[in-house]
Amino acid sequence: MIETRILEPKYTPREALVLLLHTDPNLEIEDIEDVYYPYVRMRFELTVGTGRFVKQLVKYVDCIIDRVLGTAYDTVYDKDSEGKPIYRDVEIDEEDCLDPVLSEDEYHAKGHDFALKQYIGRAKLMFTPKFNIIEEEKFYKHFYVVTCRDKEGRIYFIMVDAVDGGISILDHEAHIDELAKIGDYNQLQMLAGDAPSDEEYEYEDDDETEEE
Repeated sequence: MIETRILEPKYTPREALVLLLHTDPNLEIEDIEDVYYPYVRMRFELTVGTGRFVKQLVKYVDCIIDRVLGTAYDTVYDKDSEGKPIYRDVEIDEEDCLDPVLSEDEYHAKGHDFALKQYIGRAKLMFTPKFNIIEEEKFYKHFYVVTCRDKEGRIYFIMVDAVDGGISILDHEAHIDELAKIGDYNQLQMLAGDAPSDEEYEYEDDDETEEE
């Protein structure tokens, strides 16, 4: 178990399943698992001008970086009275967490590029700003991975965002790699079309790590 910080979730496992069934009442659901995805939030201070010939301006840009794929986002999540994302300190199973891929230098560079594009898109005068990271915090975002079975008996996986309720179908090939890594041979057989019968199939409680 590890102590960490996650974005405040809005959906419990039951609520996530209800959400899916409202979308498709005919879903055949086999299982639901927790997955935690790593991010980092940064606030950049951008200073433009010298104050002598050009009036000095100070702008702030917030961004969130996906520490696996390196995608940058604006901070669109719920915020507290000070304008910061709302977090919860929790203790979670390390096996449920995806390992970060980006180094500190790499996600700093991603954040710098994102902040620069934001500035260029909003600035009326084109001057190169000076950058300074004034806030940085790492956190995880909670997802549910739901195992489903189609009409032909084949297994597939749906991911539900525990924060905003977003729904997406997982990439099967990426999921197979993760199953092979953790040795879940029952699930691998099912994905390969060699599934045991319902009487033979034993549902596992082991946690799995999924990719977004």
